[in-house]
Amino acid sequence: NHSLLFTDIRAEYRLLPAYDHLIVDEAHHLEEAAGKHLGTQLSYNSGMHPLTRLCKDARTGLLFQFRQKIANSGHERADAWIETIDRTVPAFGELRIHWDELFELLYRLAQPRSDDDGGQGVLRVRGDRPPSEWEAVRTAEANVFASMNEIVRAYDRLIAEVKEHCGDADVEAAAADIAGRVKDLARVRDALRGFVRLEDPGTVYWIETSAFYKSRSVHLYAVPADVSGLLRQYFFDAKRSVILTSATLSVHKSFEYAAEQLGLAGFEESGRLQTVQLPSPFNYRDQALVVIPRNLPPIRGANADPAFLAALVDSLADVARETSGRMLVLFTSYKMLKQVYDPLKERLAEAGIAVIAQGVDGGGRTKLVRRFRQSQASVLLGTSSFWEGVDLPGEALTCLAIVRLPFSPPNHPLLEAKSEQLTAEKKNPFMKLSIPQAVIRFKQGFGRLVRTARDRGIVILYDTRVIDTSYGKYFLYSLPGPKIETMNIERIVPRIREWLGETGSTQGGSA
Repeated sequence: NHSLLFTDIRAEYRLLPAYDHLIVDEAHHLEEAAGKHLGTQLSYNSGMHPLTRLCKDARTGLLFQFRQKIANSGHERADAWIETIDRTVPAFGELRIHWDELFELLYRLAQPRSDDDGGQGVLRVRGDRPPSEWEAVRTAEANVFASMNEIVRAYDRLIAEVKEHCGDADVEAAAADIAGRVKDLARVRDALRGFVRLEDPGTVYWIETSAFYKSRSVHLYAVPADVSGLLRQYFFDAKRSVILTSATLSVHKSFEYAAEQLGLAGFEESGRLQTVQLPSPFNYRDQALVVIPRNLPPIRGANADPAFLAALVDSLADVARETSGRMLVLFTSYKMLKQVYDPLKERLAEAGIAVIAQGVDGGGRTKLVRRFRQSQASVLLGTSSFWEGVDLPGEALTCLAIVRLPFSPPNHPLLEAKSEQLTAEKKNPFMKLSIPQAVIRFKQGFGRLVRTARDRGIVILYDTRVIDTSYGKYFLYSLPGPKIETMNIERIVPRIREWLGETGSTQGGSA
């Protein structure tokens, strides 16, 4: 559990027992998890949750339970303690107002400009050239800081007094609850100030928002651009051994990218790093056929040509009818998923094949996957979260369609900052960063098809860049040895029929 591993570090090793040996599974996520947990992550609820727990309104919350217990204790200092609580109650109302004002400002600054990607907004905030509105953000944060400070200082003093003089178990238990929430507020106060000041040149700062929940959706991120030094400090230089394992750590049959990202470059030459690539337990040559259509209209930039979309819908509908559904279609863009959903649903309705889509049909990933598995004949359309962790063994899945190679948006703040760093080092960000990341994601997506030794199915790759560009070979060469064929799009359905029939079975995922 990567989150637990890094939370333990943040908690000064109070969660896990001491250890000298560490095994990290799914280690292709280690760098991202390190950045997320060793950096700063704040949301609207980060401050609102402890605030509401302490004082929801004029009568409810931990404060009023605390006040009642102090009153019942009959302690000689009870009146003074109650007076402190009553005096600070208005500060909670002020803090709530200031908090809402700050997050309204942040939302307006980074709100989604279009619905292309599901109404998500992302804005990088640079310390060397912050947006013109940042002065207003700093002013609003100063108001939040002052209100939080007043509360934190007042309750730090009050709780210290209660612990020293009270001796009533009920009152002390309530004081401990208050102390925990006040500590949460103090952490939020300090993290928010660090974010707004934008002072660390090695940190990438950005804001994410969603059109669905407006200011309540705001998330603030401050992540180290390079976590390799931290990983060495906490693990590689501190432990007797660390094992990193994953089905997708290598790119082009090499661990070079993983070693560089994790700060292990040069370790192999010095004898500190040993690597091994083990063969798959599956016979991909017999179990998986990869088909690449040669004559599709090209996709240029972020927007798909209408001719490409029409050809894609036609092909998906034809293949789905041939396989009786049992098809997972992976997109990299929510906009393109929505463009495909309606015409594909209409085309397949007469064949009795349902179309289930992430973000269109209600429910999260688990619910949609359950619906897909329970349906006799359906096609599931998914974006980013469906490329990994979706398990559809046996007859549930016959065909996996990958619409586009999964390159990350080049303007994502963290990728942008890493690219700038590579450019400054006279390295090519596309070759050193964008391609390796996309290859790892691509391998994860491909892995949705074959989950057991009995699974059998087809992958259709609709992005012709794998055969039209010089970098396409990195994707195909990274696959675990399936049969790969290119053909005109009209040949796909007959070839699927032929290939599934080669074992005398057309029942899909199992052979």
